[in-house]
Amino acid sequence: MSTSDAPEWVRSEPDMYPNFKYLSATGSASKAEQAKARALSNLAKIFEVKIREVSTTSQDTKSSKRDGVETVESSARIASTVNLKTDKMVQGARIAEQWQSSVDLTYHALAVLDRTQAGNNIRSEMNRLDEETQHALDQQKSRSDPLLKISDLHKANALQQDRQTLQKTLKIIDVKGKGAKALWSIADLNEQLQRALRSLPLQTAVKSDDIGGLNNILQGAAAAAGFNVGSSGYQLAASLETQTPIDQGDWHWLRATLKIELIAKDGVTVIGYQSWPLKVSAGDPSQLEARMMKEADKKLKQELLNSVLEFAT
Repeated sequence: MSTSDAPEWVRSEPDMYPNFKYLSATGSASKAEQAKARALSNLAKIFEVKIREVSTTSQDTKSSKRDGVETVESSARIASTVNLKTDKMVQGARIAEQWQSSVDLTYHALAVLDRTQAGNNIRSEMNRLDEETQHALDQQKSRSDPLLKISDLHKANALQQDRQTLQKTLKIIDVKGKGAKALWSIADLNEQLQRALRSLPLQTAVKSDDIGGLNNILQGAAAAAGFNVGSSGYQLAASLETQTPIDQGDWHWLRATLKIELIAKDGVTVIGYQSWPLKVSAGDPSQLEARMMKEADKKLKQELLNSVLEFAT
């Protein structure tokens, strides 16, 4: 494993694993296991650049040997609507070569993945997303409750967004660069969702407002989100409760809690709620309330639609 001459794969594309047939990546470290893990991680990054990466909640790497061939498996869970996993894309990746420099004793590893196998893995996942999309669309047709209809359409939209992500990834894998054509247009699905949002009977209410003006802000945010605000139906209630201002000499602070609730047509049952801590500052204490209302307006316009969609789901 140790030699004075570095193999060609350390510096360039490996001849034994040409790019038209394999995806490959290298990794190096002071320990052999770390080098192998980094090689696989770098291979996964080829896919991850096309994935809506929000956060990685866990990552596990393990190696095993079978029939003299060492395989490294990695699972990195990427937070998204349907929790896409990079292990779906790198399934079958293996450590094909290893080498240790006799000069600095650094370990090097080469991870490879057959394009055909990776492409089939991704197509299988895309088929699953399509099946779930079809189920959601079929289900919404039989819904009488407009909120449940919104939930189904939102799910279908989100599933196809994730399928689109896999489609982009598949184009990296597919040597022809075509991927697999979608059965639904995301633009059409989104328009169906927007129509459902507009048809939702919705009224607004303010439960508490320590500053004043929250009702106008709430109605404006609801309209911006695509809702038609009326005088009956589901109730979207909001409250803004402030704390005592903090005086720090030349600077002043004001904290508040902004909360929204979606209440069922019976006017009692809370379907879902969300709250956000807000904080503003100013050199002049008389500016605090105006800045707080501006912050509340910004937060509602950013978060209202997503919150209601989560409530529906």
